[in-house]
Amino acid sequence: MRNIYLHEAYDEHGDVNMDLTDIISGHKRHTSPLPNLQLIDQQLCSHSDILCIEQARRGLYFSLLGSSQILTVNDIEAIQISYQEQDVIGDFIMAKDDAKSLFQIHITAEQVATLFNETEEQVVQYFLDVFESINNGQKSLTLPITEKNRAVCHSMLTNQEQTLSLIGHVYSCIFTLVEQIKTLNHLIKCEDCQSKIFQAQNWLEIPNQPPIKIGQLAHHVGLNKDALTLGFQHLVGQSIGHYYMRSRINYAAAMLRKNPKSKPSVIAGSGFTESQFEAAFIQHFGISSHQYGQIH
Repeated sequence: MRNIYLHEAYDEHGDVNMDLTDIISGHKRHTSPLPNLQLIDQQLCSHSDILCIEQARRGLYFSLLGSSQILTVNDIEAIQISYQEQDVIGDFIMAKDDAKSLFQIHITAEQVATLFNETEEQVVQYFLDVFESINNGQKSLTLPITEKNRAVCHSMLTNQEQTLSLIGHVYSCIFTLVEQIKTLNHLIKCEDCQSKIFQAQNWLEIPNQPPIKIGQLAHHVGLNKDALTLGFQHLVGQSIGHYYMRSRINYAAAMLRKNPKSKPSVIAGSGFTESQFEAAFIQHFGISSHQYGQIH
C-alpha cells in the first residue's frame, strides 16, 4: 500500500500532480471569502489501495460529504461537523476504486464567536460539550440530510460567484447546522421526544400501511419534520426512508417465503410500484424477488 501525502499531491491549479495520476485522480481547491473563513472543494478517486496522509488546521469544519463531486445538493450523502483544537496530521485508507468528495467550510472558533456574539472560549466549550453528549466525546458528529439543511446547502452551492452573497449563504448554513446540533442534543436527553421517535419507528413496521410522507409521520407522533429526521437517524441508525424500505421488503420477503405465488398481492401491499419493488429487493437481498421465491 502506497502512502500519499495529500498536501503535496496537487499542483498550483488544485489538480492532482501528473506523476500521481496513475494512483489517484481528483482535485482540491480553496477559496477564502474572509481571512478566517475558507471553502474547500475536494474530490479524490483511488486507482489502487492507498494510505492518504492529510493536514488539518485548527478550527471548526462543516463538511458536505459524498462519493461523487458535490455540485448540487443531490450529491450530498451526509453532513459532518468537527472541531480541531490544533493543527494535526491524520490519515485514512482508500481501497482501489474508492471515491470521496466534500465541500467544506473551515472557520476559526474566533470567527464563530463573532457570529454568535460569544467568546471564543464559550464557543469551543459548547462544541466540546455537545460532542461529548451526542457522540461520546469524539470531536465530530454526522447529521442526515433534512429539508431545512438541504435548502441552505442549495443556496450556498448555487451562489459561488459573488463573494458577499456567498458569505451570507455560508453563515446561514452554519447557523442552521448549529441549530440542528442543538435540536439533536435535546432529543437525546428528552425521554418524551425519544418515545415519539420510537412510535414513528413502530408505525413504519406495520405491514400493509399506505405510504406516508415524513411530514405526515412527524405530525402523527407530535414532532416537527426536522426533529424527527435528525432523531430517527441518530437513535435508529438509519434514515426514515431507508428504514421504511427495509421494513416493507422484509415483510414482502416473509410473505413470499410463505407463498411464492402471492407476488402480485405482495407488491400491491408493499407501497411500491413493481419496478421500485424489484430494485429495492435486489438492493436488500442481492437477488430478484422471483429468484428469492425459488430459493425459499
